[in-house]
Amino acid sequence: MSSFLDALKAAPKTSQAKLNTVLMSFRPDGREIYIFLEGRDDPSFIRVNVQRVAEAKALSVQTIILGNKKEVLNAYDYLEQRFPDNPRLMFFVDKDHDDLIGETRGITTQRGLFVTPHYSIENYLVSETAIAAILTDCWGLDSSNRAIAIACEKFREFQEQYRLIFLPWMAWLLATRRSGQKPNSNNIKFSIITVNPNYQIILNWEPDILTHLARVCNVNIQPDHTAIDSATKELEALPTKVWLRGKQELWCLIAFINRLEQDAKAEKIKLKIRSQINLNNLVEWLAPRLPCPLDLEDYLTTRLGNIEQ
Repeated sequence: MSSFLDALKAAPKTSQAKLNTVLMSFRPDGREIYIFLEGRDDPSFIRVNVQRVAEAKALSVQTIILGNKKEVLNAYDYLEQRFPDNPRLMFFVDKDHDDLIGETRGITTQRGLFVTPHYSIENYLVSETAIAAILTDCWGLDSSNRAIAIACEKFREFQEQYRLIFLPWMAWLLATRRSGQKPNSNNIKFSIITVNPNYQIILNWEPDILTHLARVCNVNIQPDHTAIDSATKELEALPTKVWLRGKQELWCLIAFINRLEQDAKAEKIKLKIRSQINLNNLVEWLAPRLPCPLDLEDYLTTRLGNIEQ
């Protein structure tokens, strides 16, 4: 029998190799469904919700991680042609800013393809419900504790604040992408955020926002101010989660929880925190504790409803 490490070494690495493996095992009329995902956090959130619906119909779930949106869309095009609208095949991608920069592919949910109405999957996880879940399941507070309601109200105000804080950043990002450049915003780190004792967010740009963004994101030509102003007005008219990167929303949630914890410690309030929540485990920790988003639940119910019991 081969070892675990042998099996890891033998696992298919490329997207095409993974698709070939699927083709060898996929049964168009079987009781097994295949979900195709982009990256690391997607399985934690998508899989748990797919399984909730699939298990009710006695279906098993196979998860295929392809690495990025383009590869998922290519797999969708390929397998959709081989097995037209087969409900046992489902593909999940983030909307990103693609609709705002004029892309036409992968911006709306259709047949076997689910596209987040928000910027990304992570946006689903940032809510007052998430704050309540952390304070009960992680901090061990009783669900009737008035402190939870106060924290949720404070977070609602916090969300209104970070909408304004991140608007210039996202407007710059959108304007830069529209100019044909590919800014690497992943280079900006969580340490850029500070939350003071008054729960005010501070972004530590050095020396200023435009210079910092261009340098860190490897952008050689700054978009002009007219383009940035136009992008700002456009984003102002949209809900926050449509344009704010989910990664940055997770930053805000973590920063808020950290501030709550610092305040409790400053008042010498003893907390028995069961597990430390951080950026590395937040999605995995929250996903099974939150209800399935209505748009995703409707999609899954409709899609899997086409498979007979």
